[in-house]
Amino acid sequence: MDFDFEKGMKRLSEISEQMNGDIPLETSIKLYSEAAELVKRCREYIDGAKLEVEKTEMM
Repeated sequence: MDFDFEKGMKRLSEISEQMNGDIPLETSIKLYSEAAELVKRCREYIDGAKLEVEKTEMM
C-alpha cells in the first residue's frame, strides 16, 4: 500500500495538538514514536517526489 502523504501530515498535526495538551507521559511517548515514524515516511515520500521532478526536468 502506498503512503498517503496528506493523511500522514494530517495525523502529525493531530498528534501535535494532543501533545500540547495535558496527557500522561506514557501516552506522550507513544505519540512521539508514532510521529517519528510518520516524519520518516513523509520525508521518504518527499525525497521520492523530488527525484521524479528531477527526472522529468532532465527529459
